[in-house]
Parts: sequence; C-alpha cells; structure tokens
Amino acid sequence: MEPLFKGIISGITISFLIGPIFFALADITISKGWKCGLSYVFGVLLSDVIIIYLVETILQQFPFDSIKTEVGLIGGVLLIIFGIATFLSKTSIKALDVTNVRTLLGAFVKGVTINIFNPFVTVWWITMFTTVTIYYVHFSEKFLFYFGILLMVFLFDLLKMRFAYFLKQKLTANNLNKVKKVVGVCLFIFGLMMIVKVI
Repeated sequence: MEPLFKGIISGITISFLIGPIFFALADITISKGWKCGLSYVFGVLLSDVIIIYLVETILQQFPFDSIKTEVGLIGGVLLIIFGIATFLSKTSIKALDVTNVRTLLGAFVKGVTINIFNPFVTVWWITMFTTVTIYYVHFSEKFLFYFGILLMVFLFDLLKMRFAYFLKQKLTANNLNKVKKVVGVCLFIFGLMMIVKVI
C-alpha cells in the first residue's frame, strides 16, 4: 500500500493549491447548482486521466530504465522549481469566466478544457511520471500511486464544492499566499527526497 500512501500525500499537497480554477468551480456551484459543480469536477478528473495516459504513453517510448538516475534528478529539480515558484508566486483570486456555462454538459466541457489547457497541470503530471519511473516498476504500483493522487484531488474538490460560498467569502489573497508558501515548502522537500533517492 506504500504507492497508494505516497499518491495520497501528493494529492493532498496539490489539492491545497487554490487559484482561478477553484474560483471557477465556486462560481459554477454557487450560480448553477451542485450538479453543475459536480459535472465540472468530473470534467477536471477526466482531463487528468487523459493527460496521465498521454504522458505515460509518450514518455514510455524512451529507455528511462537505463537513465533512472538522470530522470530522478530531473524530476527532483522540477519539484524544487515548482516549490520555489509556488512559494514566491502571488495568488490571484480572480475567477475564470464561467458565464457561458448553462448546462451540465457545458460545465463538464469547461472542466476538461480549463484543466487540459493549463500548462502547470501537464508539467505536474510529467513530474509525477518521473516519480513513478524512479520508485515503481509494476503496473499495480503505478496505478495505486496515480489513483491516490486522483482520489484526493476529487475528494478535496467535493469539499470545495460543499463549502464553496463560505470559502469564496473567507479566502483572501493574504490567506491563500500563506497556504501556497506551505505547499511550496512541501514540494521543495519532495524534490530533495527524490534527488537523495537516486544519488
């Protein structure tokens, strides 16, 4: 169960990053109802699965088994860069435009497109692929790791939906910046741990 546990920890860490995509979810949930909010969450989840599949399919074509040390170093450095960037960046509390969302299908498509066209999401999953490559060999281990991440992201999105109105009112840019600093430190530590693992 170790891969599942590591996936859960990674999923919890990334779930605390609250930005424009969250505020879009909050706006959809508040203005269109919980069904549209849930449809939006499923759209985000599907896009994550698509990105994972594409990353795994494309990057598995390369002989990473012979350069695991280099892959681990790259993944570790990426996580450290993520951590520093997250720590230093300022939070935007401006929501993405969701005025064109009128149906469940529209909310679902919005979730898919917002996530797929977010470059941070793709780079994050590439970094997670390097983690999988370093730590795990069997398909079952990889599946549990990815499942742990997606499960936490999904559950936290449900919590964000449930408390959307409260969170939108109470979360200030200052408070969110404090959360981002904690997440940034966690990502930095994860990167160091990966580097130590392979050297």
